[in-house]
Amino acid sequence: MILIDRTETKPYFNIAAEEYVLKEFAENVFMLWVNSPSVIIGKHQVAAAEADMIYTYKKNIPLIRRISGGGTVYHDEGNLNYSLVVNGEKGKLVDYKKYSGSVIRALATQQLTASLQGKTNLAINGFKFSGSAEHVFRNRVLHHGTILFNSNLKRLRKCIRPAHSNYSDKAIRSAESSIANITDHLPEKMNLDKFRKILINQIKLDFPGIAGYSFSMEDKQKIRKLVHDKYSSPDWNFGYSPKYSLSNEITFREEKYRIDLRTENGLIREISFSNKGSEVFTGLSRHLKNVLHHPKTIKDVFLSINFAMETDHSNPDELIAALF
Repeated sequence: MILIDRTETKPYFNIAAEEYVLKEFAENVFMLWVNSPSVIIGKHQVAAAEADMIYTYKKNIPLIRRISGGGTVYHDEGNLNYSLVVNGEKGKLVDYKKYSGSVIRALATQQLTASLQGKTNLAINGFKFSGSAEHVFRNRVLHHGTILFNSNLKRLRKCIRPAHSNYSDKAIRSAESSIANITDHLPEKMNLDKFRKILINQIKLDFPGIAGYSFSMEDKQKIRKLVHDKYSSPDWNFGYSPKYSLSNEITFREEKYRIDLRTENGLIREISFSNKGSEVFTGLSRHLKNVLHHPKTIKDVFLSINFAMETDHSNPDELIAALF
């Protein structure tokens, strides 16, 4: 087994690196890494239903789809991510309890009792601090998870939306949990660097003979290509989304309006605005057809037309917010 302890915090690169290691390496791998603020959604999730698209767009927080299933998570410099890639026998690769064991044992050295909660989460005293997911490729499995150490939980809650009924889809929804940082439970204060060393020491005990490895220039070039071709692409992050529809109401120009839209491949295929049962803003609807359902692309459309003439309103931001 090899250990890749990454210090770079570029989220597109780090998410792409997981797929690269899974598919291009032959060895078993344990990788540690930290992302700058970002929202990571499961492979089969609807981005707009899981994340606050308006908030993340305004704060320039990227939203990235990963190759594993499961729910949406928030990453920042207070969250430590781990990736375990293991060779095995087909049909026997998925094992959340086994692959999260190193984290549990590392915490035990600090007098913290962590346990598997449900199928995929780790918790301390009933509070979730880690969510994990897995993806099988041939005879290899990627098991990866978050570790909330001293993450900005206030921003996390702003980025990830609570469950709501405006969206209709067949996608996998994230489950709400009571969450906490590990620092809330530690008997003595420590920083993330120290905890990272504690986890690495545990990994060395669990996997005797593990050797350190750093990505070569060739590795980095291939990962950057994967970022360019896939992980930074709207086609992957939004277009891969299952079909979904949205129904919402908004008080706009002191009148109540209903909005209905339907998407496919992340694009708005049908959209209508109505007031008192009559369709309105038909010109606006035409301009929004086949546009990516994302605040930036919608705002670009509104800026390219005479929004005030179409709606008798000068500020498009209120209407954009109602489209999510």
